[in-house]
Amino acid sequence: MGKSKKEKTIRGMPISEGVAIGRLHFLPEIQDGEIPSFPIQHSEVDEEISRFHKALISSRKDLHHIQNHLACEGSSEAVTIIDAHIQMLDDPVMTTLVEKKIRQSLKNTEFVFDTVMKDYEKQFTEKDFLKERLLDVKDLSSRILKHLAPQSESDSYMVPDRAIIYTNELIPSGAAESSSHTIGGFIAKVGGKMSHSALIARAKGIPFISNIDFDSLDEGIGKIVIIDGTEGILILNPSGETLKYYEKVQTKLKNQYTRLTSEGSLSSETKDGYKIDVLANVETLEDFKYFHEYGAAGVGLFRSEFLFLKYKVQALTEKEQYTYYKKLLTEAKGLPVVFRVFDIGGDKNLQNLSIEKDEMNPALGCRAIRFLLNNVDIFKKQLKALYKAHENQELILLLPLISDVEEILETKRLLKHIENEFIHNQWDLPTKVKIGAMIEVPSAVITCDIIAQECDFLSIGTNDLVQYTLAADRTNQEVSGVYKPTHPSIVRMIARVAEEGKKQNIPIALCGEIASNPLFTPLLVGLGITQLSCSPRYIPIIKSMIRRISLEEAKKFVGKILKLSYGDAIHDALIQEYKRYAPDHFS
Repeated sequence: MGKSKKEKTIRGMPISEGVAIGRLHFLPEIQDGEIPSFPIQHSEVDEEISRFHKALISSRKDLHHIQNHLACEGSSEAVTIIDAHIQMLDDPVMTTLVEKKIRQSLKNTEFVFDTVMKDYEKQFTEKDFLKERLLDVKDLSSRILKHLAPQSESDSYMVPDRAIIYTNELIPSGAAESSSHTIGGFIAKVGGKMSHSALIARAKGIPFISNIDFDSLDEGIGKIVIIDGTEGILILNPSGETLKYYEKVQTKLKNQYTRLTSEGSLSSETKDGYKIDVLANVETLEDFKYFHEYGAAGVGLFRSEFLFLKYKVQALTEKEQYTYYKKLLTEAKGLPVVFRVFDIGGDKNLQNLSIEKDEMNPALGCRAIRFLLNNVDIFKKQLKALYKAHENQELILLLPLISDVEEILETKRLLKHIENEFIHNQWDLPTKVKIGAMIEVPSAVITCDIIAQECDFLSIGTNDLVQYTLAADRTNQEVSGVYKPTHPSIVRMIARVAEEGKKQNIPIALCGEIASNPLFTPLLVGLGITQLSCSPRYIPIIKSMIRRISLEEAKKFVGKILKLSYGDAIHDALIQEYKRYAPDHFS
């Protein structure tokens, strides 16, 4: 009888929390097979082009089907990522260029398409900041090729139920098509916390770890392994004792989440009576189902640009926008909705604008409020639609990527012009218009006292604030270790903005990944954040954490944190404090 192998723990990067137990299964690379190449006759060209169009239509149907399932799950960020794939199907590279090359080369469609796409991908490979877009392009190319040259499913693609999937880099649609009921978890060799696949996995609640050395996984293929997505560890050859422990953890986590969601109507008030509003980040109408179910106090961040990914933003009519905004307000059922105006550019580029083709680094270019003020017709159309949708109601506007108070003043001048037009035409105005600025860049933090004087509230966008402060692209795997929300500079920046809000008696909201992470909740409460806006599925968890916290103790904790010099030390302190408030999560 063979001796059982020793238990082995491999440490990686935690991407999506949770525990998964299942058999290890390898998923091959995208386009892992050889593409056939053969000549065609002139008389066959039209037939080949027709075959290509059928593949595009089939791919579009696939993606719409995936979207519908994601919408039912409430995975709004995943819906918008797949929307970007649908947009790419209309790109000239995907349509007219391939047709042209088929006619010129007289080669079969799949070979021509593959050649065109490989040339196209080189543009993304040469620019690190487009790496995430490169994976999207490869993902879509693979889908189209499968329709052009269908192959029988190999054993590699026959995934066992509740399997732990490992692959070099998890593609967005692979994550999107997975279900937490059928897939146990994901392991990847590369992949950052802010990648599209990471966002989708978290939205679906599927455990995910990356930065795992694959050479050590051969012994685990087909065998039971354990993923701890919270700690970022993979356990091979788990002992019976280890298995029992993690099975208990799995059951406990499931029961906890069920209990928390049933407590949606409970308050988000600290033990000593300090009220903190927990609001939802919303992108689609479908989000409102979970918004109400989880007990959100309102919408803290409505990402308006995601409504219109499938349209040319220049061609969007005021009426089309008005109709959708009105529907959103109806779904909100009287709760406040913070409308962030179009945040276009950077990693949220609408493809039909082709912004990044003209910019070496779009994250530092004409994006967000800069784009809107440079394209006043687009901005004005959106503002007028919002004004009309909010007739005789309060309108709350959030301006993205403010770096200078002049951007707020210029927006106010435009709003005044719109209000004069409404008065002239005897149209009903909103009862009040509140203006907020997103604090996402260091210049906004340094001048937050000046900015706050022109605003009714401030909203700290930590995802971009970390990126711009630490000069670390949040989608770049090479600098994932530099991208630290626990860096002392970030904590001090949040503290400065919160203190200024207190001085000027205006609310300070915080959105971004850390708002959804209960590890940060005691810190944010102690810093003086008055509103937290997070993904709907995390609202019950954050509200529960707030109810456990004492404001006075949280303030003392912040005093200790501000004395720490290193991000890792701050992270360790957050874990210890979290254990103190929620020991049952670790028992």
